Amino acid sequence: MSSPNSLVRVLSSRDTYMLIVGNIIGVGIFTTTGYIARYISDPGLMILVWIAGGFISFCGGITYAELSTRYPLAGGDFHFLSHAFHPLLGFLFGWSALLVTYTGSIAVISVGFGHYFLNFFHPDINQYFFSIPGIGLTLTFPQILAISVSLIISYSNTRGMRTGAIWQYILTLLSILTLLVYIIFGFSSTRGSWEHLKPLFPTSFSVDIFQRMGVALIGVYFTYSGWTVLAYIAGEIKDYQRNIPLVTWLGVATVTFLYVLMNILYLYAIPESSMADLIDIGYQVLLVLWGEKTGFFFTCMILIAVLSTLNATILSGARIYYAMSQEGKFFPAIGTLHPRFGTPARAIWLQFSWTVLLILSGSFNQLLTYTVFIMVCFGFLSGISLFLLRRKESHKPDAYSVWGYPFTPLLYIIMTLWIMINTLQDQPRETLLGLLLVLLGIPFYLYFQKKSVK
Repeated sequence: MSSPNSLVRVLSSRDTYMLIVGNIIGVGIFTTTGYIARYISDPGLMILVWIAGGFISFCGGITYAELSTRYPLAGGDFHFLSHAFHPLLGFLFGWSALLVTYTGSIAVISVGFGHYFLNFFHPDINQYFFSIPGIGLTLTFPQILAISVSLIISYSNTRGMRTGAIWQYILTLLSILTLLVYIIFGFSSTRGSWEHLKPLFPTSFSVDIFQRMGVALIGVYFTYSGWTVLAYIAGEIKDYQRNIPLVTWLGVATVTFLYVLMNILYLYAIPESSMADLIDIGYQVLLVLWGEKTGFFFTCMILIAVLSTLNATILSGARIYYAMSQEGKFFPAIGTLHPRFGTPARAIWLQFSWTVLLILSGSFNQLLTYTVFIMVCFGFLSGISLFLLRRKESHKPDAYSVWGYPFTPLLYIIMTLWIMINTLQDQPRETLLGLLLVLLGIPFYLYFQKKSVK
């Protein structure tokens, strides 16, 4: 018999597919190509980098698929790291998720929604502020909108996993449809030129070309990030042995297909030589192909993608703190479920409360910069944990066996290690500050450890 505080498996393969696709597709596809054009000067190599990013995401995704079927519980990396290494490492993952990686991401996405939403109004609206008397707090309109959208989505996710899944289905379906409309109408325009794709590949390859492709791949990798979402909701997925691996590769394949088409369209509209540092490349392509009357459609596309990612992030993040509490590594109240809806409502509201503080502080962008290294580091350690867990717990008859083992998880581990090294070289100060933020969790771990043994 399940505990009254145990999550129920209510998510179908369709629900999980929409969650993983909706969590991956975000604003990055409309901006990242301008970044990678700094390093790549050949159309074919640019397309190849996006395909490579999809393949690496596939390797990471099926690595997490085996880990998730070994521990089909809420919490993901918290369980993998705790069992493979030490409970302290699992706690520090959850600590960093609450402190900045998940809540900081929610804050960034929410404020981004606020800024894009205000495009529907006159620019003068950004000059107005709302002051709260007595406490000296001043709110901008983007902050008000950010808190409001985070509140609404958090509330909807406390009303049952099915409610969150339905919203995710609608938002992800709209995201896919708007991307397809963007692609189809883009290619139907005669204002682009297929000559922009010539020559497709360089006449010769050098070590320098491969180095530049590697640097460009960092931006592409982060644009694909989001495929880990199923690990955090594994305790609520039906037939998880089949659905987690199946949906992972289907979801990554869908996004890879869309991303490659988007980048071919970018090249059709704008020559690669004019793309470097073009941050709003998605919008610029619309201007080239369809003129100036496309701002409303593009803003709607962005808002739908933002809401889809925001819903998936809020839904999955709260399961981490819930899992920590269930294991006696966090406040007991956070590990309880709503008596009617069976959701980790208190974990959701804790996440929302900290997100609001980050939005009000305005410092979350800096915090996220500090923890980029940490985010990748935990992914790297989770990849290694698969090898350790196979040795420690070899007999797991219900677990999915990762395709291409040991090469696919090794490729994922090598890629994340390479990103960590580059991040450490490029941002040594931010990396060390990120490590400090994580290490601040050790006293809290010792406190909860002491409480749990009483």
